[in-house]
Amino acid sequence: MPIYEYLCSSCKSLTDKYYPNTNAPKTLVCAQCKSDAQRIISGAVYHASEATKTSKLDPRYEKMVDRAMHNSRSADPDRVLRNLKPFPKKK
Repeated sequence: MPIYEYLCSSCKSLTDKYYPNTNAPKTLVCAQCKSDAQRIISGAVYHASEATKTSKLDPRYEKMVDRAMHNSRSADPDRVLRNLKPFPKKK
C-alpha cells in the first residue's frame, strides 16, 4: 500500500498520507501549522516467514517442545491401529 510520509519544515510534525496510486505530491500543507511539508523516504517493512520466526527461537524451547511431543499420545504410531475394528464378513 502506498503510504507516504511528510515532514513539516517548520514544526517538524510528521504526517502519513495514503494515495491509491503512485502519483503522490512532493509537498503538502501541514495540518498543524499550515506550512509546507516535504515528502520523505519512509522506512521499509519486512514481514518474516514462519520458518524465519521459528529459526530465531531459543534452542531450549525446541528441546522442550520435542520432549512434550515425545510424551504425548500422538507420538505413538500404533495408537490408531489399536482402535481399528475388522470389517464384518460377508455371508
